[in-house]
Amino acid sequence: FQQRPTIMKVAPLFHSPHRLLVGDAPLVGVLDLPSSASNYERPPIRLFFPATTVSPKPRRVKQARYFVNNRVSYVLQGFAHIALARHTTKLYRFIVRPLMWMVSLFFPVRFLKIPDTALVTTKKDDSPVRYAPLNNSNKSKSQSLIMFSHGLTGTGEENALFCTALAKRGYVVACIHHRDGSSSRVPMPDGTCKFYEHLPNGDDYSPNHRLEQVSFRAKEFLYATKWLLGEEQGGDDYDHPILQQIRPKLDTKKVIASGFSYGSTTCSLAATAQPNQFQCAVFLDGWFHVDYSSKGYLYNFPPEAFGEDWPNGANNGNERSHVIENKEGLTIPSIFINSAQFEGYEKLYAATTTLANNINSHNKHDSTIPESKLHVIPNTKHQNFCDVGFWLPKVLLRRLGKLLALGDADVLEASENILDLTLKFLKQF
Repeated sequence: FQQRPTIMKVAPLFHSPHRLLVGDAPLVGVLDLPSSASNYERPPIRLFFPATTVSPKPRRVKQARYFVNNRVSYVLQGFAHIALARHTTKLYRFIVRPLMWMVSLFFPVRFLKIPDTALVTTKKDDSPVRYAPLNNSNKSKSQSLIMFSHGLTGTGEENALFCTALAKRGYVVACIHHRDGSSSRVPMPDGTCKFYEHLPNGDDYSPNHRLEQVSFRAKEFLYATKWLLGEEQGGDDYDHPILQQIRPKLDTKKVIASGFSYGSTTCSLAATAQPNQFQCAVFLDGWFHVDYSSKGYLYNFPPEAFGEDWPNGANNGNERSHVIENKEGLTIPSIFINSAQFEGYEKLYAATTTLANNINSHNKHDSTIPESKLHVIPNTKHQNFCDVGFWLPKVLLRRLGKLLALGDADVLEASENILDLTLKFLKQF
């Protein structure tokens, strides 16, 4: 009798996102559209769409990376500008920037790819995949579009798995990279880049900064929406053939506003400004309250979404943003998915609850409109709503979880809960 050798199962080093990426789309195409010098109004967009390989002779498909062009060093340098030294200093130029470049060579996310994706280059005649709507219908105007706005200091790349998971289930998802100074670093149309703009401290602080900043972001959000729908052309250099396949299918009545943190603030303002443009909204750990009470500033954010005026001291008086004529506030049905961390901030959680209640109060006489609800994912923190937990090995996450603002919840289970709540909400439309 010969005993069989014992086979040891080695636990994976990283959390695998495969359980999130379940859907009917064979692949998810990823098309990165940088800013165009011929159309300055359009921000950079990362587009996720249901796809299939080109027939009859499919070429080798290259998977998309978490960061556009795998620019790990570029992103790390942006965050270093926020946390370590301003990019204009000698310390940054001669020490921090070279150090970030060296770190990026071994940073784990550099070697990771997004499963079930196919990268589409901006070369117009070189796409390995084509757009493949799941309904297989020749009918035009049948495709839902989700517009996604990133959070404060983000780059539009931290929620790639969430966007991929939605595209795998048939949605077209457009993630915007904002150029208002709220991103850690963003490439500009003229070839330069813009770093995060630090707020003034002490007596120099003004509530105008965030209010005007989110207004700029909302304008970008709305323009990008109209551009993708084909309502704004602007002589753009990146009118890709894939877009020509997708645009005829997009239903202008099935546009969904979504965002994470500051992105939730952004799309709530955009949907308040043009409520007929959006069918519903998905808010991930939204930032809906500003508390700078030490300087006398305490207000719901953005005020327009609450049907309120700007606070005293902003814009020299109680004025509303001049681009917002809707005085009812946000009215479209919405889902609010929060972290346990944000639930613990009493004023922020109260503002989020108020916003959900305001929407329900406005729509209470129409039984066909789904109820707006607030959900909290247990044992989570803010960064559980991003891809950070999938970028690093599990052993590092256990040691750096608190530093990275990750809660005690299992990274994969938390992401599944967020996605499940989102999909259940969207199925009502």
